[in-house]
Amino acid sequence: MIGWPFDWTVYAGLVALYLGHAWLARDAPDAAPKHTLYLLAGLATLWLALETPIDTISDHYLDSVHMLQHVLLGFVAPPLMLLGLSPSMVARVLRIPGLRLVTEPVPAQVLAGATMIAWHIPALYEATLYNEFPLHVFEHLTFIGAGLLLYWPILEATSAHAHWRMSAAAKLVYMLLATLPQDGVALALIFSRVPFYEYYTRAPRLIEGYTALIDQTIAGAVLMIFGKITLAVAALAIFFRWFGGEQRADRGIESRVGVR
Repeated sequence: MIGWPFDWTVYAGLVALYLGHAWLARDAPDAAPKHTLYLLAGLATLWLALETPIDTISDHYLDSVHMLQHVLLGFVAPPLMLLGLSPSMVARVLRIPGLRLVTEPVPAQVLAGATMIAWHIPALYEATLYNEFPLHVFEHLTFIGAGLLLYWPILEATSAHAHWRMSAAAKLVYMLLATLPQDGVALALIFSRVPFYEYYTRAPRLIEGYTALIDQTIAGAVLMIFGKITLAVAALAIFFRWFGGEQRADRGIESRVGVR
């Protein structure tokens, strides 16, 4: 039966994140209402993934919806949550021991990619479906954490504190590389002629003729297409900011030459 789940730990986590953000913003001179709005959008995305029928369907019926849940947790909510931080708020977060090290571009990329691949190995993926707590909960937390790491070196406020600050061109290359682990998983799901996950072969069919293999193929497509949306948005923003900066620099040179 498809229904609305209720997990008090999810609501406790959402409240804790909101209160933590409010505490960070309390003494931050550069905190603005937009930061709270971005955070709320990120929290709403987490709620959508975990406390709506998306969670029920993904846990009991469809791998494709399960993959949509993973995309929301790992690729949509994290950048929105990071956009909720101002530079001074980021500086306070970085007091957490070890965080500065893992948010550098190379470890962030490696950890995010490893998380994506590891949890989609059939043995681990199926284990989470049979063990809601603590394993499935831990999987969701690691997807959120991996998403935060992945986007940390890209966004202005968070990347400003890195030892290695990437240029616009380097960020675009970074985002291209970030698509490789998800594409590897997605292509395996799309082109496999046998179901990877036995759990879904025995799940009730919500739609007549919608077999486990079709479901798996669509799951791969969901990961490949929707997993790239926020990366594509970030890439376009960086490109046009870069392009606009180059144009302004050219106009500045031309004006100085004209003055002479």
